[in-house]
Parts: sequence; C-alpha cells; structure tokens
Amino acid sequence: MADALHVSRQTISSWETGHSYPDIDSLIKLSNLYTLSLDILLKEDRSMTDTLRKPAVLHALHPTIRNLTIMNSILMVALLFDDQFASAKGLLLLIALLNFWTLNQFASTLIQEDPVARWQKSRRWLLIVTLISTTGAIVAWQLHHSGLLTDVLYLTIGCWITLAFGTIKYTHRLIAQ
Repeated sequence: MADALHVSRQTISSWETGHSYPDIDSLIKLSNLYTLSLDILLKEDRSMTDTLRKPAVLHALHPTIRNLTIMNSILMVALLFDDQFASAKGLLLLIALLNFWTLNQFASTLIQEDPVARWQKSRRWLLIVTLISTTGAIVAWQLHHSGLLTDVLYLTIGCWITLAFGTIKYTHRLIAQ
C-alpha cells in the first residue's frame, strides 16, 4: 500500500495507529484503491472526523459566522425601514431569516453542540427582540403610523413564527429523548 500511495511504510503505520492522518491527496488515492467513497472513508473513521474538527479550524471559522450574523442583522433592520424595497421586503426578510437558520445549523454542526442547548441560548435573544418588536408594533398602531406599523409588523410576525416553530421543534426533541 505504501508503494501504491507513494508514502513510506512508517507513514502508513502512523495512519493505522491514529498518530497522524492522510492528506486529501492520499485520501483520494485510498478511496480509489479500496473503491470506497470519500464520504464512507471519512465517516467510518470517527477519529479522523474529530481531527478534521480541530479547535483551530473552529476558532478560525467563528469570526466568519459572527460577522455574517452581524451583517444579516443590519440587512434585516435596513430592509424593515426602507420603503424603496416595499414590493420585495417580505421575500428579502424571509431570505435573511433563512440565512440566520442556515448559519445556526452550520455552527451547530461544526461545534457539535446539542441543538436543544443551542436553542435555549438563542431563545432568550429571540424573545427579547420579539417583545421589543411587539411593543413597537403596539406603539405604532396607537400613534397611527401605518408605514412604521407595517415595517415593525413584518419583524414581529417573523419573530413570533420563529419562536413558535423553535419551541415546538425542540420541545418535541426533549420529549423524544
């Protein structure tokens, strides 16, 4: 095998004992040699997937996830209060909410955090935003500011739907456990 992969026998031994892992080129050659997909090759070896989730990689990705979340938040606020996007506002807000959800799923996958625990952390912030937007909608309605009411109502409805969906989903998971 060492000859076929153009590596030393010591390298093969190191891979077998888990002291080191093959690089991507060697993984592809191993995949071809044993006619296994890379997916199967990587998923079957738990220690290799753990190595690929090194804290250094997670640490490097954390600022990217944080920055995308901040940019998404700014975009949502800008969309809420910009009347030029009135016809596409609902669609753009939906895209922003889906982006938040995707980032959350991506971060959970990398960190391997329990989704229920992650939801419990996120729920507090979502509840604060939901209560503030609901209060804003009530104030805008009382002051007869229809433009502001429409803008804040989009956010309020989105927050309440997200809160309800998350609560139902993760309560179901808790019951199933």
